[in-house]
Amino acid sequence: MECPHLGSSVCIAPDSAKFPQGSPSSWCCSVCRSNKSPWVCLTCSSVHCGRWVLSISLKNV
Repeated sequence: MECPHLGSSVCIAPDSAKFPQGSPSSWCCSVCRSNKSPWVCLTCSSVHCGRWVLSISLKNV
């Protein structure tokens, strides 16, 4: 079953070499280094902080 909310530009099976290692609780933002609310980009696999920290993930386009 395909999700209608995801476009063809989103990588559902990320490259394991780029995907962050460890558990999500150990991830930190690649810009501000915060470990609060880490988000992983489904296109490029970079980790950034969420909207309740500095919203860097929202700027990753």
